[in-house]
Amino acid sequence: MIRAAFRRHRAASVTALALAFVLLTVTAAEVAARTMLRERLATAAGRALGQDSTVDIDGGPALLALLDRHLDAVTISNDHATLGRIPDVSVRARLQDVRLTGDRSGTVSAVHADVDVPAASLRSMAGANGGRLPVTGVRLDEQSGTVVLDLGQGGLGQATVRPALRDGHVTLRLEEAEILGRPAPTRLVGRIQTALTARTDADYPLGLKATSLDVRASGLSIGLDAGRTRLPVRTKT
Repeated sequence: MIRAAFRRHRAASVTALALAFVLLTVTAAEVAARTMLRERLATAAGRALGQDSTVDIDGGPALLALLDRHLDAVTISNDHATLGRIPDVSVRARLQDVRLTGDRSGTVSAVHADVDVPAASLRSMAGANGGRLPVTGVRLDEQSGTVVLDLGQGGLGQATVRPALRDGHVTLRLEEAEILGRPAPTRLVGRIQTALTARTDADYPLGLKATSLDVRASGLSIGLDAGRTRLPVRTKT
């Protein structure tokens, strides 16, 4: 009787150890699968939004997702991304129904992104006007929906720009510019508008199109959407 009890205890111990081993193995496989998925998606996100993108995976176990090559949703964030040619913006993009393919890429059924463009980024973008009047400050007016650019040192001049949506892009249209309280020369006005257009007409990543735009005191808040699209593939060097 004692021997039988001992055998049952030993069998139970062996079973418990086996279960613990299986759980540890599954847990390790799950961690490895989630790490692999994040690295792969982070690489694709880096090509779309720039380096230092972070990836959060929704849904069930990553191991099953890896085997099935399907993810319910993925959220990609980057606080120093580039939107078109606008530098250093904050992006949070949510990708729905992600399907991985064999070429280290994938497809997405739908994408929505929220983008914040701070005043400093607008200043950096608008400052590339090729002229002798640097953009020394940016002020955003929520009530009028405009952006005022300070030109030159000591309040030499200013330009009023109106952000708007056009053909899926955020455009910046120069409404007026003045130097020392007088209308700016036509050549300067044209140069500023050309620079603004050149910096806002680039395509957005992941097939995104701008669908909403708000002017806030801190910067521009932009909503972007895309339908079925393909994750960017690795470029050959």
